[in-house]
Amino acid sequence: MRTFPFLAMLFCLTPTASLQASSPPDSKWELFDGASIPIPPAEHPRLFLRSRDLLDLKRRAEHPVLKPVWESMVQEAAGHVQNRIELNAIRYLMSQDKALGKRTVADALDFLRQAEFPKSGPGTRPTGRAMVTGALVYDWCYPLLTPDHKRTFLEQLLRLANNMEFGYPPPKGDAVTGHNSEWMIMRDLLAAGVALYDEFPDMYRLAAHRFFLYHLPVRNWWYQGHAFHQGSAYAETRASSELYPLWIFERMGAGPVYHPSLQFVPYSWIYMRRPDGQLLRSGDGQSKPPKLRSLLNASYYRDPYVLADYLQDPGIEPNSRIFEFLWRDPELKPRPLSELPLSRFMGTPYGWMVARTGWDQESVIAEMKVNFYNFNNHQHLDAGAFQIYYRGPLAIDSGVYSGTMGAYDSDHHVNYSKRTIAHNCLLVYDPSELFTYGRRTLRNDGGQKLVNGGREPDSLEDVRSNYQTAEVLGQGFGPDPYRPAYTYLKGDFTKAYSSKVRTAERSFVFLNLGPQSVRAALVVFDRVISCDPGFRKYWLLHAIEKPLLDGKTITVAPVQRGWRGKLVDQVLLPKHSDIALVGGQGREFYVFGENFPNPVKENTAEYEIGEWRAEVSPSKPAANDLFLNVLQVMDAPTAPLEARLIEGDNLCGVFLSGVTVLFRKDGVRTNRPVRFQSEGSRFLVSDLAEGTWQVWRNGAVVQPAVRVLDEQGTLWLEGPAGTYELRR
Repeated sequence: MRTFPFLAMLFCLTPTASLQASSPPDSKWELFDGASIPIPPAEHPRLFLRSRDLLDLKRRAEHPVLKPVWESMVQEAAGHVQNRIELNAIRYLMSQDKALGKRTVADALDFLRQAEFPKSGPGTRPTGRAMVTGALVYDWCYPLLTPDHKRTFLEQLLRLANNMEFGYPPPKGDAVTGHNSEWMIMRDLLAAGVALYDEFPDMYRLAAHRFFLYHLPVRNWWYQGHAFHQGSAYAETRASSELYPLWIFERMGAGPVYHPSLQFVPYSWIYMRRPDGQLLRSGDGQSKPPKLRSLLNASYYRDPYVLADYLQDPGIEPNSRIFEFLWRDPELKPRPLSELPLSRFMGTPYGWMVARTGWDQESVIAEMKVNFYNFNNHQHLDAGAFQIYYRGPLAIDSGVYSGTMGAYDSDHHVNYSKRTIAHNCLLVYDPSELFTYGRRTLRNDGGQKLVNGGREPDSLEDVRSNYQTAEVLGQGFGPDPYRPAYTYLKGDFTKAYSSKVRTAERSFVFLNLGPQSVRAALVVFDRVISCDPGFRKYWLLHAIEKPLLDGKTITVAPVQRGWRGKLVDQVLLPKHSDIALVGGQGREFYVFGENFPNPVKENTAEYEIGEWRAEVSPSKPAANDLFLNVLQVMDAPTAPLEARLIEGDNLCGVFLSGVTVLFRKDGVRTNRPVRFQSEGSRFLVSDLAEGTWQVWRNGAVVQPAVRVLDEQGTLWLEGPAGTYELRR
């Protein structure tokens, strides 16, 4: 019997037994304004740690894993007042040196009095971080505080709270995206509130109320999809901030407050990490590998795979190093990522699939998206998109988030980089369609509509009611769940478009072809029905460098920075199609008549802009169109394999490298017999109804009972060439 280390580990990685310094929940709870919130314990310290954790501080400072962290904190404290105050507060806890503690209190009060930052945008983040410094000194040095000290701390913390972007008291709602969903409530107000609770309970009650009533429900819902919706770059801010309540309430004695599926959110970044250390692009921003968000998650849940991913590119920014020192589990050891399955599905509210051929430098990685929901803000309008990486970025997300002409809400952002046209998606161009964003009229890109006009969701109820854009119609991989030969994802994202589109469905099949000249292939099959036959449809493929076009074959082979991979796309459907290359000087980010440039501020390895795309369009107008593309992945000198179109009774597909892949032209799952001829030797037939099927070859039963699962709707079989019939 084969054993799966990853599956076995899942039974061990439970949050209830995760902390080396954890105790069973011991907090009392109260009802405040309709929310049940834990009451801070009647002792100090209680913020970030408890008296039971104090003996561990000296051990941590000398532990081989954390000693370099401590030494970095000491070095940084020499030139940074805020870091020095926090370090001295830790030293006071270790030594109980009253003179040191009194100096630390005085320094903290001076620091708070002088703390002045802008009230909006990024300026609000140092404001909140200053509150954290004041809060930990108040809590950790509490026995040394005089009534005047307490009054001054309260005055200054309230002043800073009022100076944060949303002011004080904090608003109700706005808990899903945007700055209100970051540090301000989940770290800054919550930390200050825990510290001040005995003398001024209102701040804690307000922050805890907002967290438990608004922030927590929507996060527990999206954690179950094991991914994060605001992109890989913004996840370092958004997903990291979500981990503070996890640790704050744990150390208060309230136990784990989140759904345990939070543990697996970092797996999306594990699967999206490329051999060069960067992540596949997702949402706004460029590549930002997991840092604090993964380290704190790994330590809480004692997850060796999340730790292994963090250790590929370790390092915490100086202002957060104190939390690494306090919370990192120094005894946790990494396990090799090669123990993980090669494919992973991320469910509601995402509908994303990542397939890999391995975990080494020679791995092919393909990302496929459906997007059950679109949260706006830093998420893009990219339902149906795909990306491919092999020895370089081959099929990419295009655009620049932060350039010399702006970032969020810039003309480039709202007209190009966030829009469907910047992704490997489908466009349906209605020349009269109007795209608006607030009071702005945007360029018509032929793509997906701005969900709710681009307004950000307010709550879980708002997201579920108003932001669904697609549905997953089938997903799975096999036949080996660890090293699958195929990975399948099908979605209906008609809702992502306006009424110009009656049907928009895309099926992905990723084939791991093993150690041969062509390493892998992605088969993409689309059914698109427009309400007007005159609306032209476009199938997009984005590349960093100019592709080579030869008839119905598009070749992408970038060479910048020593890249050596190649992608060859063979357009099998439409049979009669027009293929154009768009890009180059003055047309890098071209949107049907207008270019939206945004030069990069500095040309670093993070920037992979993508100034070219191939557009495939049917030659003749029609309401109903099918697209079938086979994208083969190989080394630059390698020639592609023959990809042969298969067509039959309501079927179409491809024969490639001994694999037959079939789809139904009408897209409907069938329970009727399916007949086809093929050369063998492996077959994937999709769009089948759930149930038990028989496999016939040349008029005889060869497999009397094969189960088709509802979640997949596919059947994988092996056999020689012949005439096949599947019967249910």
